[in-house]
Amino acid sequence: SGPLLLLLLLVVVVVVVVVTSYNGFPLPIAGVQALRCQRGTIETEQDVLELPFSWTGGQKTCEVSEGCQDTLMIIENGPKLNLVLIKGCTTAEDQEPRVTRHRAGPGLSIISYTHVCRHADFCNDLSLWVPPTNTGARGRRC
Repeated sequence: SGPLLLLLLLVVVVVVVVVTSYNGFPLPIAGVQALRCQRGTIETEQDVLELPFSWTGGQKTCEVSEGCQDTLMIIENGPKLNLVLIKGCTTAEDQEPRVTRHRAGPGLSIISYTHVCRHADFCNDLSLWVPPTNTGARGRRC
């Protein structure tokens, strides 16, 4: 009875592994839907005077346990703006939108934005449309 019990246990384990995954990926749980997220990556350098910046990304259906993310890094160095944006799926925990000012000018400013969500499809809806800033009498930015 020992070898037969061991064989039966091995068959049960193999069946459970096969039923809960396919090619190493977990199968969806009944009633749980995967999120759809905005997707795209861009890295660009722009002149500050060329703002607002226009860009269109795609979309992706995530794995069941994944959430949607927005990650943005803006480096402003004088009249130049370097922008890195990543939108897509992530396994990271939910995080409310957070803006971090790493360094504030004059001359060099570095700001980042992060957001991870799972409450709705396309919840990573950060837009790159930023209204132009006001300028002073001599064209300086305020």
